[in-house]
Amino acid sequence: LTCVSRLDHQTSGVLMVALGPEHSAAAQMAIAQFAGHMVVKEYVCLCVGEPLGAIDSTGTITVPLQVFQDSQENHKVIASAAGKEARTSYRIVAIYSSTKGSERSIDEVMSLLAVRIHTGRKHQIRVHLSSIGRPLVADATYGAQALRHIHWCPRMFLHCRRVQLRDLTG
Repeated sequence: LTCVSRLDHQTSGVLMVALGPEHSAAAQMAIAQFAGHMVVKEYVCLCVGEPLGAIDSTGTITVPLQVFQDSQENHKVIASAAGKEARTSYRIVAIYSSTKGSERSIDEVMSLLAVRIHTGRKHQIRVHLSSIGRPLVADATYGAQALRHIHWCPRMFLHCRRVQLRDLTG
């Protein structure tokens, strides 16, 4: 087996592998599709902040992203005009209001989004949503301070639900 895609740390979901070694036809075909931005990757995430619209509304974020080294071992991504092109589209699936009385008294609105990335930049969904004031729940790097460590969500609320490659017929 050869791993042909990746997920950010704490992201759950589909991870694409090819049968055979790295230089096999299956692995090379999959790798070429990822490099050519021909793969459809869909995620589900929960973000914090006022809704981006009504349920079933859609939108696109096209802020360029730049990677910089914030320490010797850590790399962080920022929204910057000097960065590389990045495009993320989303659809609002549901809108929730949290209830008070939990271990942290948070009175926030949260939106469940179906997200598709059209470019494969590092931390793309996390930085794009944070850049428009809608950070992911439990995102310790780009998230809202109050929602980084909550009992009902022990890890970042981001799940890769679908990866679609093309077959030999296109």
